[in-house]
Amino acid sequence: MRVTMILPALTEATSPLFRPIKYSLFPPLGLATLAGYLSDDDDVRIIDEHVQQGPVDDNPDLVVIQAYITSARRSYGVGRCLSGPRRACVPVVCIPRPCPTRRRRTPTRCSPGRAKTPGRASWPTSARGRPLARYDSRVRTLEHLPPIRRDLIDRRLYLVPNSIVVSRGCPHACDFCYKEAFFAGGRSFYTATVDAALAEIDSLPGRHLYFLDDHLFGNRRFASAPV
Repeated sequence: MRVTMILPALTEATSPLFRPIKYSLFPPLGLATLAGYLSDDDDVRIIDEHVQQGPVDDNPDLVVIQAYITSARRSYGVGRCLSGPRRACVPVVCIPRPCPTRRRRTPTRCSPGRAKTPGRASWPTSARGRPLARYDSRVRTLEHLPPIRRDLIDRRLYLVPNSIVVSRGCPHACDFCYKEAFFAGGRSFYTATVDAALAEIDSLPGRHLYFLDDHLFGNRRFASAPV
């Protein structure tokens, strides 16, 4: 199976009026995490439009788009382009940040798949078989994740390639944050195991490291665990 994963660019990331350096800081770890669930026989490609040209002009069997609110217009445009009337009806899965989950309309013409859940929770189901209209899951865990496919990321294109995420969400409930509404009924903060976090850190080359967590110290026991 040929799988194309796309992180659509924000408009300002490609405009000469803005400094694009901000948008080439960190690689798309979310897509690389989902790629870890695929088989070794699958042909997987990750395109980060902030540092690469896209969309692709090949014919993938599945397209995965990671959509942010700030890149929603571009995300839906990519989906329509890859599943439009001049192409075969390619399944397109739109992995949330909040925007595709909260929309009432479907993100593409040919594939109505929306994930009302963290992408990795529904991804093993949506990646294989007939696409569903919506994917729901109450599973909130970072345990037993497959290795992140960092081999699909060109480290040379990023200023901070050694970025890492060892937790999800935040233990606080600020009224201006989307988190509480997005994760209503589920766990809104959880961490990887200490051993898994240390193993990933050890696998990274070089001497620098950058944590992308919303709240790295939200779990005191996890943050203060002896190494």
